[in-house]
Amino acid sequence: MVLSLILADSSIELVPNELVDHPAILNWAHRKRKDPHSLILDQTYHHSAILRLGPSGTGRGRPDIAHLSLLLALGSPLNLTGGLRCYVHTRDNNIIKVDSNARLPRNTDRFTSLLEQLYQEKAIPPAGRPLMSIKPGSLGDLLSEISGEVIALTTKGLPKRMDEVASRLAEIHNPVLLVGGFPRGHFSKDALSKAKESYRIHDQGLEAWTVVARAIYDYERETASRGSFPKTSLM
Repeated sequence: MVLSLILADSSIELVPNELVDHPAILNWAHRKRKDPHSLILDQTYHHSAILRLGPSGTGRGRPDIAHLSLLLALGSPLNLTGGLRCYVHTRDNNIIKVDSNARLPRNTDRFTSLLEQLYQEKAIPPAGRPLMSIKPGSLGDLLSEISGEVIALTTKGLPKRMDEVASRLAEIHNPVLLVGGFPRGHFSKDALSKAKESYRIHDQGLEAWTVVARAIYDYERETASRGSFPKTSLM
């Protein structure tokens, strides 16, 4: 049994056309010696530019969320034993597939540069088996490809402890877990409509990487208790 983890509606995108002439963008492009159109929007360096977007800029430019979440997921015993697949669905409708053997940079700036390379080359490495790949596609396109049963974790869901959600995931033949890759707010209506079940695991909104860590750990424990996960790999 393999769990598919999708970071949905993730705050990853190239700098939008309406911001490429902003001084913060131009300065960062000059510093990185890159075309401003090829930069990943990043709140850390482009905050003043994002303000130009008004309310629509809320929660945009946060590649660090996917970075930290993926580091936790890829380093988990579940992934190391072949029980996890990781995907990122971006807010501009791109699908990033991350190979279970990928070793991502520990530094977020380096991860963002990797994303910029990925957007340009479409696969890393560009030849051979890709450790990361990207292609245009909606969340629906990805779910059609995976063909699994989707459970979403959202503050709009029914209250349930994470260990209970993990038990439910372990009952599904091809489980898919949807976690928001954005800092605040909710899934888009389209994303939420794809989930068969939606649960809230805490009264307050949690950081995405916290949700990922708790979900994977409880899923490991649940599958181990059912004999489908190597107990020797658990702490």
